[in-house]
Amino acid sequence: MDAYYEDGAFYTVTYATSGKMQQIAQNPEVAVCIIVENFTADGIGENLGWVCDEKNAEMMTKLRTIFAEWYNEANNDEDPNTCLLRIRLTKGLWNDAHKGIRNEIDFINKMVN
Repeated sequence: MDAYYEDGAFYTVTYATSGKMQQIAQNPEVAVCIIVENFTADGIGENLGWVCDEKNAEMMTKLRTIFAEWYNEANNDEDPNTCLLRIRLTKGLWNDAHKGIRNEIDFINKMVN
């Protein structure tokens, strides 16, 4: 999945009835892994609802612009199950053993160790 990061959270568009969204409804604790950047994190997943809901307008304008090259091919905004997923990060680890970098990130208290 492609996602956009802003203010301690990742945002992405997905489908409300997908397996991942059903799992998040049962247990909102999620994990994120970005292999290329050697980054892993834990967070809380939230279905923010239909992408065309007025409350999502500002974020959806950003996402449609950032992912403009392929957004319309991958998503059907007319379908009310096309939803905005927010993952509010709680803790993370940026680890590159080859470069000797290891940073533990506390997103709640906005601290890096």
